[in-house]
Amino acid sequence: MSPMKASLVCVWLLVTLTPVVRGGSPVAATAPDDPPAATAPGRGEVWTLERAVATALANNPTARIAEHRLRAAQALIRQADSALWPKLQFEAGYQRTDNPMYVFGSILNQRSFSPALDFNNVPEVDNLDVRGVVTWPLYAGGAITAQRRAARSGAEAAKADQQAVRRTLAFEVTRAFHNVLKTREFIRAAEAAVRAFEANAAIATNRYRAGTLLKAELLDVEVRLAQARENLVRARNAHELTRRVLANLMGVAQEAIQVADNAPDLPEPPAGTPPQRAELAALQHRVAAAEAAVRAAQAGHLPRVGLFGSGQYDYGFETEGDGASWSAGALVQWDLWDGQLTRGRVQQARAELDAAREQLRQLRQAIDLEIARARLLLREARERVAVTSAAVVQAEESVQLTRARFEQGLALATQLIDAETALTAARVNLAEARADARIAVAALRHALGLPLFDSLEPTDN
Repeated sequence: MSPMKASLVCVWLLVTLTPVVRGGSPVAATAPDDPPAATAPGRGEVWTLERAVATALANNPTARIAEHRLRAAQALIRQADSALWPKLQFEAGYQRTDNPMYVFGSILNQRSFSPALDFNNVPEVDNLDVRGVVTWPLYAGGAITAQRRAARSGAEAAKADQQAVRRTLAFEVTRAFHNVLKTREFIRAAEAAVRAFEANAAIATNRYRAGTLLKAELLDVEVRLAQARENLVRARNAHELTRRVLANLMGVAQEAIQVADNAPDLPEPPAGTPPQRAELAALQHRVAAAEAAVRAAQAGHLPRVGLFGSGQYDYGFETEGDGASWSAGALVQWDLWDGQLTRGRVQQARAELDAAREQLRQLRQAIDLEIARARLLLREARERVAVTSAAVVQAEESVQLTRARFEQGLALATQLIDAETALTAARVNLAEARADARIAVAALRHALGLPLFDSLEPTDN
């Protein structure tokens, strides 16, 4: 397999097999039914990198899911805060009975008791009971405060998760954008190779007709021309595939994508920049939530104190009596023995806290490795750019000399083929190295948790 063909196959595998992931899970990129019209250019407009990222952040389902989860976490805060407020309930019921206990109770509540009532032969009575009940917890062993703290930590974790999803999506769009530019350069290199081999084939045909070139050498040149055309087809297919990957990430119609010819260079973070990963902040908030969950579970060992009050109205259709009553008081509850239920809850909460702390430690190690790997890949890509740039200059000069010698009958066809193949491979390698260098800068910023575009960062109102 020629170097040109091998490079194009690698690109195709890179595009098809590299998942758009966050934390190892694929990022969904199905286009929504109604994408925001304000972010989608019309047909024929050119997509810049920043606009592509902004559109993906607005359209991609993964970003929307993270937003909905943040709203759900914020709603949990309201639920936790509700425990501080009194509860007001309304109750109503109707019953008919001849049970002596309920009969006497209903008659007394209806204020319709009569001395003529036969205690051994009570009548049937009915009762409409309308009641309002107020309860107010004063102390729950610290469970309410702990649950509120856990809810707030959970909301902060969800907010950090949303930021992590947005930055991961921005990086994936950036990588896909540069892959489009990379495959576009592959097409140009392949087209140049086709033009060169067409010219070489014309020279070889003239020499063959003049009797200065063997038929086998002419066939070698024609075979390499066919291979160059095949590589051009592969390059165009790879470009179309990367273009569709980008459109899929943005959630727009794939036929409408026209990518700009260049992208802005992202600034490289200086050495020693501390990581600011949103994933790290999210786990720290989850550790805080787990600590609060332990405190909430421990509250089961302590008493609970609350106030209650109720107002009641009873009416009997049989007796045509009615009456109102009220009651109020304080209630203390203390589970002296609950079958070790509280103990089990505390053990579970502590185990989950320990697991969260280990996850945090694991994430720190993974982030350190990711940063080191990103810096190494960036250095490697820049070194490759320097090497391949020199290789292109040398290969171009070699092709010019070899073609001139071949035209004069001083070089073999295989020498010319090798020189042309080396030039095409050098051009492909240079395009790949330049794109990889830009992607590596974006990867380093992503590994450090830095935004790719400050203008696309959400602002807190």
